[in-house]
Amino acid sequence: MVIIGHHGASRDLSASSPASRAALNFAAPAGVLGLALLLAEHLPDRPGALSALRAFGPALVLFVGALVSLAFRRGRALFAILSLAVAYAVLRFLLHGEASGFVARTLGGAAAILVPLNIAVYSLVQERGALNVYGLRRGALILFECLLVLVLLDRQTEITDLIFYPLFGALSFWDARLPQLALPVTALALLVTGLNATIRNAPIDAAFCGAIVAFAVASAALSAPEGLAIYVAAAGGMITVGVLQDSYRMAFHDELTGLPGRRALNERMLSLAGRYTIAMVDVDHFKSFNDRWGHDVGDQVLKLVASRLRHPGRGGQAYRYGGEEFALLFPGRRLLEVLPRLQSLRRDIENYRFLIREGRRVERDSPKARAAMPADAPRTPASVTVSVGVAERNEHQSTPGEVLKAADAALYRAKAEGRNRICRWPSATPLP
Repeated sequence: MVIIGHHGASRDLSASSPASRAALNFAAPAGVLGLALLLAEHLPDRPGALSALRAFGPALVLFVGALVSLAFRRGRALFAILSLAVAYAVLRFLLHGEASGFVARTLGGAAAILVPLNIAVYSLVQERGALNVYGLRRGALILFECLLVLVLLDRQTEITDLIFYPLFGALSFWDARLPQLALPVTALALLVTGLNATIRNAPIDAAFCGAIVAFAVASAALSAPEGLAIYVAAAGGMITVGVLQDSYRMAFHDELTGLPGRRALNERMLSLAGRYTIAMVDVDHFKSFNDRWGHDVGDQVLKLVASRLRHPGRGGQAYRYGGEEFALLFPGRRLLEVLPRLQSLRRDIENYRFLIREGRRVERDSPKARAAMPADAPRTPASVTVSVGVAERNEHQSTPGEVLKAADAALYRAKAEGRNRICRWPSATPLP
């Protein structure tokens, strides 16, 4: 079953488009990369600080990133950081001239090609943690690559010469100790991670994309020790920030509806002072609807209701409270100020008509979309309503918890009085 909106109602009413949400996810990696560029430009004038950064900076950042990834059970980020750590050790080995000829070319080529490939692979797979069988398999990728490089070094095959084939002729910006093949590989990895970050709206995938850019810059400037240290540290820092952003989003935002979750509401309530109003909204007969049409359709109904409540007006903020229940918080507003808006939201949801149809999803129930569907496709018109309870801070309920409890009591009165209506507290008379 799929829900097919009427008059374009399947469109998310959120003010933020996928492009703008993706841009926000890329803001942190862009900021870290900008800071790295500034450090790379100005730190060479400070030898003391620079030597300390080269010695400890990248290792410390990567170590902290690995700990954060483990703490938040982000296996994809952990193994991306491990891949960076191995490559950083190899590139430092080359930078100090401890390898030359075939050995240097093989190690440098492996590092420049495998890091962006690994990060792209970890971007494609689902998050399944680190300390489990899935983590073991993903960590085995890095181990396999290390063994493969050792085999190439031992047998001195022609694969290294093939990898170093000059695809683009002489390149002034690229270190000759690294293969030009790394450039198209890096471009492909950027495409994969960038698309994933946009489609999934995932901060970690945006961080992966930024880390690939930072590592590519570090590789291109391999002859500069300060650049290698700064940009590898930046890559690890991006992934660490991405893990923190993603964990925050999971803790404070509801994945289904995209609204802030109950924890976000609780934290916001701690800062409330002065006058404010809280409304509790519940989808009527949702259990019966779910039992009849299934949880997938029920989830679509919740997303539909959330899209209507997302911008309640009057400076309000909507939250997913739990199940089919939502909370609307209006800081600085009296109950009588928000009642007209609540009535408008209730009627908007009541008057919304959608179709439940077998088959593929159609974004809107337009004449063009109907003509494209089979004439005999079964479809059932449906609608939902909501009940609302609302209360404001006063001498009887002076804390946010008490106001929320009063709004919840008014909600249950509205449902007892017949649903699809608003009740206010302390006067719990249903409003027209």
